[in-house]
Amino acid sequence: MYNILNFVHSQAHDYKTQKSIFNIITGKKSHQTFFDASSQHLLSFYHSLPNLKYHSFERILTETNDNHTNLTLKCNNKHTYDSMRNTFNALQLLIQTISCDIHKFYQFTPVSQQLQVQKQVKKLFNTIKKQQETDNFLAELQQLLTAIHDTNGKTYIHYYLQGYNESMYTRQQVSLIENIPQHLLMELEYNDLVEMVTQLENNSKYPLLHQLVLRPPLLNKTEQTLHSILAQQSLNDILREQNVKINTIEDHLIELFIKGYLSDYETYVTTQMMGDFSHYYPEHSNERLRDMKARFSDLSYFQLKLLIVGYQRGELNAT
Repeated sequence: MYNILNFVHSQAHDYKTQKSIFNIITGKKSHQTFFDASSQHLLSFYHSLPNLKYHSFERILTETNDNHTNLTLKCNNKHTYDSMRNTFNALQLLIQTISCDIHKFYQFTPVSQQLQVQKQVKKLFNTIKKQQETDNFLAELQQLLTAIHDTNGKTYIHYYLQGYNESMYTRQQVSLIENIPQHLLMELEYNDLVEMVTQLENNSKYPLLHQLVLRPPLLNKTEQTLHSILAQQSLNDILREQNVKINTIEDHLIELFIKGYLSDYETYVTTQMMGDFSHYYPEHSNERLRDMKARFSDLSYFQLKLLIVGYQRGELNAT
């Protein structure tokens, strides 16, 4: 907890309020918070400490950290904390399912009850069974755990895997085994999750496990907009159907790009715009949006936000 709060606070832009930082960590469901997290390269911290109270947040930031272990934290700006956890839950369930299937034991209680996770795992499990790829799955799993261990120096999430006649540990048990305080263990697990999803983004290296990656969930209205876009409805039709202003749909679009549901930037900005912005932004990423707007007067605020999101996701290339 201590390292997460201090890292997010140090990473945030100077002009951002304490409340906006708190909203990222606790996962406020607002388009402004989504953009704040993405634009400051803090998306994987979004909703990482949902039960944190504001008075505790302020106290921890002001107290000295002499008694706390300093830990270098990672960030993956394509995932929220929830989507990393859900992806790991899918990995847990797939391991459990395959292990029990190997032993012909089918009366087990799934490690995850989330419908989205179960649906994703069922689809991949059926593929593995049909194509007889259990050995390839095991090889990818070993490769993944080795990569996390080699990159982070050690791995902790393996304690939470389970299979036939093999139960997972609790965080309290792992804390005792490793002699690590639970608050620090949570942060070490966080780094494991970041490395896990970073590895799994490589679909050529993990052709099977890559299919377990789950994107962050959308707000209800944003999901409605996504369905309309996929149905190839025009912008005017979407506005009329939802009875909202253009700014609302633009907020939905920004959320869809932040969370990886859309990636067709050329629909909204030109290649020239992307190139000009990619050359300018690295040295000016801490600027206020209105100052960037003064520099790029031909861009709308929506286009400017979209370019920031694209750059922070590593999806814009300077030309």
